[in-house]
Amino acid sequence: MGALDWPGLAFGWLDQMMQALPAPGRLALWAMIAAALSMAIYRFASPQARIVRAQSDALAARRALDGYDGEFAEAWPLIRNLLKTALRRIGLVLPGVLLAMLPILALLAWLSTSYGYRFPDNDTAVDVAASPAAAGVAAELSVVPHQAMRPEQHRLLLRDPSGAVATSIPLPKPVPVVEKRRWWHALVGNPAGYLPADSAVDRVEIALPAQEMLRMGPAWLRGWEPLFFAVMLSASLAIKRVWRIA
Repeated sequence: MGALDWPGLAFGWLDQMMQALPAPGRLALWAMIAAALSMAIYRFASPQARIVRAQSDALAARRALDGYDGEFAEAWPLIRNLLKTALRRIGLVLPGVLLAMLPILALLAWLSTSYGYRFPDNDTAVDVAASPAAAGVAAELSVVPHQAMRPEQHRLLLRDPSGAVATSIPLPKPVPVVEKRRWWHALVGNPAGYLPADSAVDRVEIALPAQEMLRMGPAWLRGWEPLFFAVMLSASLAIKRVWRIA
């Protein structure tokens, strides 16, 4: 697991507690939680009084420049003052924004796995592509049927040019990409694991069907991302106004 994956254990537990809600309802609730948490962190981690003063200074500098009607060469002091006040405000806002982003990044990492894709029905074939193709390795998604004491299991099989199974990787989660371990996996890990370091292929892509949160509109609008970000943005703006956050 990567550093941003650990909060996902708590997210998964809470999500199980909300199973009475349909998936779109749970996703909307997660978006509102993310908005409230991030705005609260930003509110208390940023110097609000100084930001308000910086906003006033920037507005005054902008008005001074807008009201100037002289030669362009003589406007440089006004331009420098405008840039100075703008950069001062950015410097005051940025640390709080970066800190508030951390729980959002952890939540996005968990949502992309939990609400991103699903395993296909047992009678539905999916395309599986291994790269580089020149390695001659064939990849397929295999399903071990449900047994008395064991649930249904999905596995990624890699076959060498002779057709023999060279690698078998269990897929506990519907993940569309399995690859060799990279440096960024220290931040966000792959719940399906990784290809062996000595594997002939570097990456395997599985054309898993996406989960649909909405039953209308184009395909790109039906996934979890549009609903989540629309609700989170709306909730964030409402919280910003109610709490009067600068």
